[in-house]
Amino acid sequence: MASIEETKEIIRDTPISSIISFYHPIKKRGANYQGICPFHGDRNPSLSVNDNIGIYKCFACGAGGDAIKFVMDFSNLEFVEAIKEIGDRLGIQVEERQKKSTPKFDMGLRVLKAANRLYRKVSKDLAPKNYTDFLKQRNLSQESVENFEISYSPGNNALVSYLSSIKDEKERSFALQTAKEIGLIRDNQRGSGHYDFYRDRVMFPIWDHSGQVRGFSSRAVLPNQKPKYLNSGESFIFDKGNILYGFNIAKKHIRQQEAVLIAEGQMDVVALHQYGFNYAVGTMGVALSENSARMLANMVKTVYLGMDSDPAGIKAMERINEMFMSLNVLPKFVDYSPAKDPDEFLQEFGRLELVERLEKSKSFLDASIEKALPNPIPETVDQKLEALNRIFELIAPLKEGLLAKEKAVEASKALGLRSSNEDIILAYKSFLDSKKQRLTPKKAPPKVEEPQEHYSYDEPPMPEQEYPVDLDYPGEAFDPQLAETEVKSLTRSEKVTLEKILTHPECVQSEQILEILDLMDNSEVKRLIQWLKKIYLEIDESDYGHILRRKLDENFSRPVNDVIAAALFNHNNNHNKLKLEAKVVEKLLKDCKLKVQVDKLKLEKRELAKRQKESATETESIEYLNKILEVEKQLRNLKYNS
Repeated sequence: MASIEETKEIIRDTPISSIISFYHPIKKRGANYQGICPFHGDRNPSLSVNDNIGIYKCFACGAGGDAIKFVMDFSNLEFVEAIKEIGDRLGIQVEERQKKSTPKFDMGLRVLKAANRLYRKVSKDLAPKNYTDFLKQRNLSQESVENFEISYSPGNNALVSYLSSIKDEKERSFALQTAKEIGLIRDNQRGSGHYDFYRDRVMFPIWDHSGQVRGFSSRAVLPNQKPKYLNSGESFIFDKGNILYGFNIAKKHIRQQEAVLIAEGQMDVVALHQYGFNYAVGTMGVALSENSARMLANMVKTVYLGMDSDPAGIKAMERINEMFMSLNVLPKFVDYSPAKDPDEFLQEFGRLELVERLEKSKSFLDASIEKALPNPIPETVDQKLEALNRIFELIAPLKEGLLAKEKAVEASKALGLRSSNEDIILAYKSFLDSKKQRLTPKKAPPKVEEPQEHYSYDEPPMPEQEYPVDLDYPGEAFDPQLAETEVKSLTRSEKVTLEKILTHPECVQSEQILEILDLMDNSEVKRLIQWLKKIYLEIDESDYGHILRRKLDENFSRPVNDVIAAALFNHNNNHNKLKLEAKVVEKLLKDCKLKVQVDKLKLEKRELAKRQKESATETESIEYLNKILEVEKQLRNLKYNS
């Protein structure tokens, strides 16, 4: 049995082409393998796979990485899960260290699988009238029933009978006890024995993200049957906060569409899929875990919040919206009015109407701000500032980002405040500071410590150093200031510069590298260049590709990972084995530096032009115009001197 680390090394020693071919067709073309890229709408073979360095790279969309990264993205798995998945494909028995790998957990999965199989058999073989009537009333197609395995639990304690028929006494007792713990059966209150928890109900199995049944949601179909919905409770096998209903079915479409529609409840998700919105998932209740939000934020460009229109649904969307905003994602609000949920909306208005509403949907934040704006706008400044503070509260999850400042300025203009943009931004920052102080618990006064000279220690004190050292690479230090810096988007010039430097690591010996570092705004780019500068003289050139490849295991954003993969390809395929001459390095870095400077000035010019357009007074507009002219002058000087 191999550990996770041992399995990871075995995977790295296995040709990446053989691992990728388990999941996606590729063909040998010269020294490399090629295929259609699965990560974008590729028509021509853009995916290249290189066994020598163990990297895949798409030269159309930029996706790239090692075998583990490919499986993570292709199957939407976490790092360790991908290692286990590949290990299973390679026939490696991977050591499972998590608590869930216990006989009870395995039995729980078996019991849930058996229960789902039993309910499906009842619905197919017996086709109870209550069940078929429900399907007709909700206009559910046979395809939807099959995809979501919608079934029926009979009222005759069929599951208890099935589990009680297990011949081995020890296994039978274990199965019954496990079924009771996960809420599928209960003890009879009168006399001995058990009874089924779900009786005469339409059943919706709840899968985890890998497609294993973890619980059930059931729907009442008999008169006076309460409650309407009866769901699995939390147990050692079911954590509803980390499950999205239908995600195992929708994840492929979510990646293709680069969008996700978050609904509430099983029927809404089933209805959305039936009408072609196959990138919809559902929360279990009205909660969404931070892990699920982070996963979705990393998968998609657009998040639609389409939960029920009742107060509970609106409150849930407010919480989920704040969660995504803290991840720098602005979800869009799906308005189903006059219907109360997507199922009802689709039944009444149809697919095309919902398509149109999705296309016209505004961000949930904008919708909330519009709702918070008083109508009519108050006349007194105090009332306007009070309304502005309420809007600041809505914007606060975005922290001090540019988008937050823009929203604050827009709100002030909508309220008719005449303060300058700078004053509004300062007021917003003050609001955030005061909010932070309110939320920060007060520290207790420090205790007066007694002198400790009489204490003795067996271990000598550690030698002081400026930063903690990364033990993977000798001499590499971690700068905590960079870690705390908010990661900004990767500009084209930063992408090109990083790729050039990682492809030709000898560039870090040039004095120009410090000037380039000062120009960089992206903290991940800075971190990588500083890392390379620190380790370059301490490694052999032959080891560089291997060391750089390990950077793909670190928690960099996808665009930066793609640049690392491209640099590995370039270094292996195009890099001359001899180092670039000093004059070539200087020319390369000079060109990169110029590109970064030009990009920064162009971005500054766009921001100034936007500010000028939003100016409240002519004086302010002229001030921004002068700044724009100054930036244009700097651009001309750069191009002239280059």
